[in-house]
Amino acid sequence: MAAATAAMQRSFEDCKAQFPEGTKNMIEKNKCNATAALAIRPFTTYPDLFDKYWATRAVIAERVQAGKMTIAEANQEATQTQSDIAAEEQRRNLANRSVGALESAAAAAWLASPSVVVVRR
Repeated sequence: MAAATAAMQRSFEDCKAQFPEGTKNMIEKNKCNATAALAIRPFTTYPDLFDKYWATRAVIAERVQAGKMTIAEANQEATQTQSDIAAEEQRRNLANRSVGALESAAAAAWLASPSVVVVRR
């Protein structure tokens, strides 16, 4: 994971050099950043949320480049997307923990029931 993160950071730096602040080619800049981020995708808990984030960023980049959205609006929408994705990730994590707790409780109850015989070999 550390190597992937380092590779991603190096690629992000390359993207900054290729597309400096104020660049007009937002679509290509976003593609560059999305490609850089792919280095960590295999390590993400929810790859679908990773993909959703970068798809949303692509739409935002297209709107900015077409003049339909300002940079400030784009930053606001990207931040909202990050927040929504973080909330969804938290919801999924809590749901997984809840299911795990229920499974553990059921297993403990089953093992404690008088009709269960545990054979050790």
